[in-house]
Amino acid sequence: MKLTGIAWRGYSLPFRQKYVTSDSQSINRCGLLLFLINSDRLVGVGEASPVGAGSPKEVDGIVATLEGLTSRLLSSESDALEETMSTWEMPPSLRFGIETALLDLRGQAERLPLTALLGGKPLPLSANGIIAAESPEQAATEAREVVGLGFSNLKLKIGRGTLAKDEKLVSAVREAVGLEVKLRLDPNQAWSVNQAIESIRRLSRYQIEFVEQPVASSDVAGLAEVRRSVPVPLAADESLNSLVDLHRLLDTSAADIFIIKAARLGGLSESLKVATEALEASHSVVVTTSLESSVGIAASAHLAAALPAQSHPHGLATGLLFDHDLTYSRFLAKKGILMTPVGPGLGIKVDAKSLRKHSSAVIGSIGSLSGLQEYLSL
Repeated sequence: MKLTGIAWRGYSLPFRQKYVTSDSQSINRCGLLLFLINSDRLVGVGEASPVGAGSPKEVDGIVATLEGLTSRLLSSESDALEETMSTWEMPPSLRFGIETALLDLRGQAERLPLTALLGGKPLPLSANGIIAAESPEQAATEAREVVGLGFSNLKLKIGRGTLAKDEKLVSAVREAVGLEVKLRLDPNQAWSVNQAIESIRRLSRYQIEFVEQPVASSDVAGLAEVRRSVPVPLAADESLNSLVDLHRLLDTSAADIFIIKAARLGGLSESLKVATEALEASHSVVVTTSLESSVGIAASAHLAAALPAQSHPHGLATGLLFDHDLTYSRFLAKKGILMTPVGPGLGIKVDAKSLRKHSSAVIGSIGSLSGLQEYLSL
């Protein structure tokens, strides 16, 4: 069976509050949805958004690559495309989006949820809340709100200023939520090795679950040195972009936990390989979104459900960062639990009206548009 049409549309979703990390501030999430239609007139959807909050320039770059691949996509058998395109050059997030849409098509055709195609079954997934605020007061307010929604595990973005500033953020959140709530920290590569050791040692007094990517992604030896020097487990995120990276991190004993992001690793199948090898090496994994809409979140939820149950909640509650979304039913964790979709394929449907409302100027298509018009009309 062949693909008969491909369409794509950019979006810009406003964050509920300014999203603040160690190296950026964002008020909107810029992303990209893509749609594939086959000769049975089934429509599969995937998300090919940049990792993080994204930018119009990054989205344009992904679209430029997609446009260059459309003829090959339309000339290949869809059932073999997942393997065929493994040799094609493209951004990992685009590979993730195309693979998700192909699996969505296959799941619909076989009447199976995407989880089953990955070798698992839909499950309730424990998820952490996320706090990315600029001031201790705002961080404490958001933390109370998230815990009030039933979350018992929080991730706090830090590393934007001095250690003293970080400690005020951590202290404010810990005071706001008490000791029963688990707290993980993410400085997003903000520190040198010495800064990381000093910071983590001081912040460990606040009962930290783990610290995510404290040093530059390229400094695997430095990450290993930090791990040997602090009393808090470390997680590798930006350092993990491939199976080769995983082997390097394992060989150097650089991390206790591995963050699995399909948009960074290049899709669900590759993420499943990386996660499985990490688990076989007796390490924990945490499946995390890259701030996608519900389309990307649903894909990552299927991935998490295909893995054995993990001791650390997954980073799948990022939909709470937005007031609006792009699907008919918002895909949100409730009381710290995200239910994996059980319907055929991805198990969710894009709301064309919402997509139009939050659309960016990026829009395009090739081939037959039968079944795709509602997503492309202005």
